[in-house]
Amino acid sequence: MDERPFSVTSSPGVLTVSGSVDEYAVIALRNTLREQSEDYTAPLAVDLSDADYLPSVAVSVLVTAIRSAEEAGGKVTLVAKAGSIAQRVLLVCALPYLNSLELDGQDPSGPSVVA
Repeated sequence: MDERPFSVTSSPGVLTVSGSVDEYAVIALRNTLREQSEDYTAPLAVDLSDADYLPSVAVSVLVTAIRSAEEAGGKVTLVAKAGSIAQRVLLVCALPYLNSLELDGQDPSGPSVVA
């Protein structure tokens, strides 16, 4: 299986990550997270549903973003649709996430972990 190249698209309050978030892409991811969350002060949803590869170095960047946002008064919310690679990684790492950008009664402050 060929990995797709990393790409990220943004719209107000939402960052959509696609492809392989490898060791080369994490720098771009980290910088984009910081910019789009206005140095972690604005709320930002990060949709990882279309990520093909999410290694520990990428998870570390996401955890740092979540913690930095908490310290700065912002919020970074991870999103991963059920059955996606990202959902499996976030589940194993016990990170809070939503199954979709629509809240549908889900509490964004806590994990939406479904086994």
